[in-house]
Amino acid sequence: MSKPQETRSRVAPWIIAAAACWLSVMQGCSSSDGVAPLDVHPVKGSVKLNDGKPLTSGVVVFVLPEKGLQFSAPVDAEGAFVLKSPYGDGAPEGSYKIRIERDPSKGDAQVKGGRKAAPLAPYPAKYGDETTSGLTAVVKPTDNALEPFVLAK
Repeated sequence: MSKPQETRSRVAPWIIAAAACWLSVMQGCSSSDGVAPLDVHPVKGSVKLNDGKPLTSGVVVFVLPEKGLQFSAPVDAEGAFVLKSPYGDGAPEGSYKIRIERDPSKGDAQVKGGRKAAPLAPYPAKYGDETTSGLTAVVKPTDNALEPFVLAK
């Protein structure tokens, strides 16, 4: 009867070693928050209206069409933004198309026909779509301090 116990003592360390190896491989495949790592580079900039005043609220969205990625940042009261994402502070290297989204929590809603409508943006609607905005940026493998985006009328 000592035979089954002897086999069990030989197998148990092998199973434990295999499980430990599998866990270490799985930990190397993803980050702790479940997002695969990307090499990102710091990106900051600002948004100005046609009259030179800063856009005081909104969201800047960087779209990398060929990879299907988007990175966004809120615009502060001075018009400045800093990209942050689950991948880290910044965005991967590449050529981005940019859109400006309104901050729905800011501004008073317009009342039309008894219904609330979104407040009017202080810039043309074309900037709300990266395919029509004409805004672009190139993120390089360095700190990226971009020229201001100017939202012309």
